[in-house]
Formats: sequence, structure tokens, C-alpha cells
Amino acid sequence: MTLKKIFIAFIMFFAMLGLSGSAFAKEAKKNVPEILKDVDAKVQLALNAIPSGNSQEIATLIKDISENASELSANYKFEFERDKVVLRLKKARDLAKKSDFAGTEQELKEVREAFAKLTNYL
Repeated sequence: MTLKKIFIAFIMFFAMLGLSGSAFAKEAKKNVPEILKDVDAKVQLALNAIPSGNSQEIATLIKDISENASELSANYKFEFERDKVVLRLKKARDLAKKSDFAGTEQELKEVREAFAKLTNYL
């Protein structure tokens, strides 16, 4: 092979590497309003579970809310505000583990309002 053919083969090889299957794959991502509805429903579920007095169940529900909230992504300001709300969720979870259900309920109500206000940053 001549040097020109080797060079062309080398260029073609790296060009083909750039066209991998993952470049054409669609990202299976829900849109932000859907996720916010799911998060709101889970917050309501956690609020409904408070009268039962099962701190472990409530903490698990709050953890699920945090995991759903981590899927929310729109822009820098939105994510900054989302992170503040997630910190409140962590506080609510800690209160639930300590069986402070009144504090947990108050935090969850504030979290619910804060998630509703996140739509202002879209």
C-alpha cells in the first residue's frame, strides 16, 4: 500500500469511530412537567402516610421523592433552586427518621410549594 492509501484508511477508520450507535440513540427522558407531577403525587403520598406513624415508610417515600427530583433538569437557575428543595427533603427525611412527624409534615408542605414554584424557572 502506498502512503496515500494508508493515510486515507487511517482517516476513514477514525471517521467511522465517530458514528457509533450511541450517537443516534434517543434519550429516554421525561419532560419536566411530567416529573413535577410525579414528584407532587409522591409528596402527597408521603403526607398521607404521616398519620400512620411509620417513620421507616415515610423516610423511604421521601427518598423516592429525592430520586425523582434528581431527574429534573432544565437550566442553571432551575437546578440551583431544585437543589435547595432537595436539601429540604433531606431535612424532612431526617425528621421522619427521628419520628418528628409534625416537623416532617411541615417540611413536606413547604417542599410541595417549592416544587410548584420551580415552574417559574423553566
